[in-house]
Amino acid sequence: MKDQNEFQELWNDYLEGEITTDGMIELQTYFAGDEQLLQNSVDSFQIHRLLGYDAQADEQHEAFVNSTMSQLLTRQHQVRVATDVRSSPDTAPSSPFPRSLTNRFLIAAIAVAASILIVLSYDTNSQNERSPIIAKTTNVHGAIEWTHENGMVEVITENNKPLTGGTLETMTGDSTVTMQFTDGTIVTLDGLSLLTISEQGQKILRLKRGNLSADVQPQPSSKPMMVFTEAAELRVVGTQFNVNTRDESTKLTVNEGEVLLKRTTDGESVNVVPHHQVVASLRDTSQLRSVQRVDQIHRWKSNLQTEASHGQWVPSLLELGGKLKSAVINGSMSEKAATIAYKKAASLNDQQGSLWALPSRFGLSVVVTVNQQATVPIVLEAGSRLRVTGRGYSATDLVVGITTNEPDAGFSGKYEQQINLTESMDPDTQEFSLEFPIEAMNVINEKFPASPIGREFVGCWCSHPTNQVTKFKITGIEIIGTESSK
Repeated sequence: MKDQNEFQELWNDYLEGEITTDGMIELQTYFAGDEQLLQNSVDSFQIHRLLGYDAQADEQHEAFVNSTMSQLLTRQHQVRVATDVRSSPDTAPSSPFPRSLTNRFLIAAIAVAASILIVLSYDTNSQNERSPIIAKTTNVHGAIEWTHENGMVEVITENNKPLTGGTLETMTGDSTVTMQFTDGTIVTLDGLSLLTISEQGQKILRLKRGNLSADVQPQPSSKPMMVFTEAAELRVVGTQFNVNTRDESTKLTVNEGEVLLKRTTDGESVNVVPHHQVVASLRDTSQLRSVQRVDQIHRWKSNLQTEASHGQWVPSLLELGGKLKSAVINGSMSEKAATIAYKKAASLNDQQGSLWALPSRFGLSVVVTVNQQATVPIVLEAGSRLRVTGRGYSATDLVVGITTNEPDAGFSGKYEQQINLTESMDPDTQEFSLEFPIEAMNVINEKFPASPIGREFVGCWCSHPTNQVTKFKITGIEIIGTESSK
């Protein structure tokens, strides 16, 4: 045990550059008598140097490389000199160490230096070799973040951005990003969505939340594209389909080809063919049914409680309870009168309420998506109008936007209207009722169709661009068709 402790102290001194001449002689004695100890020490030396490299600050990298290269060349020269000396029978070795030990240390030192240079090159110049490019962005709008496989986060603002494996997040209601894989497959992500992509022999997509539209080139049947959500697994060999996923449910709509959907809770599967849809839920264990999408309608009224994908739903009864409690506290209403008023409201079984905007670093927003169970497409027609009601409090402006798909196809575009609430809001109640022609809404990206008319409506968002406003709420969203529409 004593010998082991003494060796460890000598070896630590050597690694830290503090060993004396006498210490080197003692260390040589240990190595000469134990070949395995020598091998273990060489391994330890390599790890020590690599850890030392990892600890270098970025600004020291260049100096470190130059120093290592200099040492490498010097030691290579020493090896050649030592070889020449050994080849001469009249020359005795100048090193106090045995020849085999000297050679082993020199070889190990060269190997370590080479390893360090390889690591440096790998970290700074070979990212693409480690993670090959699998797609590139072709259309970008709004706030989008890309998290690389190594955890680095990057804001994407431009087209033709190469993508390796990683995670895309569209951060706001108006955000959208389209990417093209190397085989021509097109995938679009929009709204408040989160998607992880990878390709290791086959395309693997994991949609945590939001909306995805894909136009998939033919894939090998043995290596289909796989799309995973919390509630479902999709097997795709070539098709056009759209997916909307929330925490507990996933809706798949197929427009071309076929997609096999498997529910994650019990493994039940269903093959979805063109013009059909299916909803898989973590809560629903009934038989999966692929339902045909038929006809079309031109009117829609939101159910904020079930169709809100972003925002805090507060029932009117809960808000009434708060108001009555405040009235009792300030003396404007008796407790008995408040109780009667509350019971009367409760007896009506009123399902009305408000959708309160949630804050983020991009401002306040709510997002409403058409009910996943709806099987009849809502197609926007000329002359239709959008009505939004709510309460703005201290908000002075509002952005109202809509998301559309092409009928029986994928993502189409986004459109918005800037609203000055000071002109529309009741000064006493801060309530507002907005109504404007849908065809007058502005396209947010020049690559989208100029008008939403004739496209399928899939959702609406309302946002305030800053957090200077503390709150606003939406009480209703409605598409009003023409008199002749249904």
